Amino acid sequence: MSNIRQVDFLNLAPYVRYVHEFEHKEQYAVKVPPRIIYDYEMIFMIGGSGNYRINDRSFVLNAGDLCIIPPFVQNSFFVPQGQYCNYIAVHFDLVYMGHNYDFSPEDVYVNLDYQNMDSIPWEEELTHRPHVVLNEISFPDHMQPSDPIFVANTLKDLHATFVSKAYGYHLRLRILLLQLLEAVVKDIATNDGVGKRHKYRETIAGAIQIMKSQYKVPPDYRQMASDFGLSLNYFRTLFKEATGKAPLEYLIQIRMDKAKELLTTTNYSVGEISVMVGYDNIHHFSKLFKKIEGISPKHYLESLTGRKGVSTTRISPNTTWR
Repeated sequence: MSNIRQVDFLNLAPYVRYVHEFEHKEQYAVKVPPRIIYDYEMIFMIGGSGNYRINDRSFVLNAGDLCIIPPFVQNSFFVPQGQYCNYIAVHFDLVYMGHNYDFSPEDVYVNLDYQNMDSIPWEEELTHRPHVVLNEISFPDHMQPSDPIFVANTLKDLHATFVSKAYGYHLRLRILLLQLLEAVVKDIATNDGVGKRHKYRETIAGAIQIMKSQYKVPPDYRQMASDFGLSLNYFRTLFKEATGKAPLEYLIQIRMDKAKELLTTTNYSVGEISVMVGYDNIHHFSKLFKKIEGISPKHYLESLTGRKGVSTTRISPNTTWR
């Protein structure tokens, strides 16, 4: 199994490897025998239906449904004789891994005699590809998009762009796939980043509101967990499942977002803002800010103002930030 690497929304830069449309007109059965894929596959059912199996889960994908199959997961597909099926599928990586980790989709996926194979043998050299996952949220294996027309039209545009391969088409492919991923994320997560399907979403949402209102002083997570009737370890586990981040990671992100707001809307110095968001040590604050944003607070401010030596004059000595 390949090594797992995590990527967040800030560093998400998907690479579209292959896009195709499939239409089955009922004359015969169609199957894709058990296999693994080496990148992500997003499948949207335009019309009809198809039977999917991912690991030990079986489900029917109907018109308007979306399926996302992650790398290195066993999956299969079957359409019985007499059943109509029309879908668009896109194979992609969450980030471009470079030439050494790229591969030909035609050789690995397309030019195979699926109908006469009981299973698809592994491509040994591809099992060592990095397995990149989003640390912000987990994709469901199948879902019903809230706006299937947008998804269908965007995928059709994606397919047409892939086929035409006009100059700069990789830019267009990335834009369109990012729009699709954004639509998926909005459908499966709240504005606070809590998975809508999570059993404890209301509990986690309550914890997040407490953290947002008291971000300057770290909350007592043990007491918070107890107030929700949970042990500390279980609370941390549920929080990570629901948001993709540990409670402390989430708190740091809240603080950094508040710091960016203060940097862009006030004349407070970096040192003053550091204290306002809960860090007495400006060096620690700057290190965390750069780790998350990829740039120091000072350079972040300079990039917005276009000038150096920004004034540190306070807007008001009595201003209270919440």
